[in-house]
Amino acid sequence: MTFSKEAIYMSQFQESQARLQPITSDSKNEKRNGNKILSITLLVTLISVAGIALPYPILAPLFAEGTSPLTQFLNLPSELLLGIVLGIYPLGIIIGSSVIGAISDNYGRKRLLTLTLLGSAVGYSLTAIAAVSENFLLFCLARLLTGLCEGNISIARAIAADLHPIIDKTRSFSLISSMGYGGYLLGPLAGGYLIMAGIDMVFWVAALACLICALISHSLLPKSLNKRDKHAETGSSLSLLSQPDLRRFFLLYLFLTMGVNLYYEYYPLHLVREFGYLPVDISWATVFLTTCMILTSIFINPIIQKKLDHPHAGLMGILIFGSALAALPFMVSQAYLITFALMGAGIAIYNGFLPSYLSHSYENRAQGKLMGMLVTIFCLGNLLAALIGGLVSMFDVKWALLLGSSITFTAGIIFYHGHFKAKIWPFVEKQA
Repeated sequence: MTFSKEAIYMSQFQESQARLQPITSDSKNEKRNGNKILSITLLVTLISVAGIALPYPILAPLFAEGTSPLTQFLNLPSELLLGIVLGIYPLGIIIGSSVIGAISDNYGRKRLLTLTLLGSAVGYSLTAIAAVSENFLLFCLARLLTGLCEGNISIARAIAADLHPIIDKTRSFSLISSMGYGGYLLGPLAGGYLIMAGIDMVFWVAALACLICALISHSLLPKSLNKRDKHAETGSSLSLLSQPDLRRFFLLYLFLTMGVNLYYEYYPLHLVREFGYLPVDISWATVFLTTCMILTSIFINPIIQKKLDHPHAGLMGILIFGSALAALPFMVSQAYLITFALMGAGIAIYNGFLPSYLSHSYENRAQGKLMGMLVTIFCLGNLLAALIGGLVSMFDVKWALLLGSSITFTAGIIFYHGHFKAKIWPFVEKQA
């Protein structure tokens, strides 16, 4: 069954009106209300992701030292225990994101966002208690609970999709991505200083951040976001894999996220081995990378949107990132910063346009379910990158980076063939 662009656009407009402010037809009020919702969602994303990233700087040194009873369990090596702690959290996100987005389609974005933020606060509180009591099992269970609840980033993306056409999807996705980058920048920096007050303080502050976000969500987001998505479906996001065209898209996204995570997880080791970097040096390299992402999301993506359509822009972002990653192992001295700038730009570009491309392609599908699947695929890519990269880097970390580049180019080929040749995805460009 096919629809004209005009019919699809009008359907989007009417649905967004119903979600945002059914009691008014004034376009200025709708725009104001949409901006308010997006601003609150951006704030919640920034604080929530910063809370997620707070513990990152403290876990590896804690288990590497191996003197705390928390790092000793059943006489297992501390390296193995660290792997369990690091792995159980994204496992929780994989499980949580596969159902949270779909549930929000049925029971409302605001309600579920608030509840999952409260759940994250409880998870971080239990983690702090486990750290003080030095209970490894409780620590792992608390990290699993926290991960389950923090699959709620899919809700933020679904809200961004709901705001279209009052606020353009690509603009919303770019801004949400930039807030995520900002959270991953602020969180580790704050965690590095908070550890001086004790490991439990890191998790108490993360719990407080999530609690503040829950209060903001409950108090400021409109009740209209609790409406059931008319396209809501039963089942988790994983049920989307039964559809061949979506399965193909998620395969390319899995390859893409594997390539990106191979970079994220192994560029610090590359900087240590090639340039003798200390943790503080790596931190500032990360600050530079994240700053490039934020600036691209806010200032460059709107310019690209005026020049290119979503498919060309998304493919360009993939190719920029893959090319820069391929060049990274061969850079000498500070020249590697050039590749970092390009990789940051590439990541921000495809993160702004690919989710929007998927959302435009499947306007008649539940957006929470779609966005939940993207988050699930990202976390799965994280786990696979850690496993495969660990094996490859045993020979040379440069091979892990080159593998990431190769997998990224493979994702680009799948996207090029799927959209431009086979026309697998029913993408309809937005009207000007």
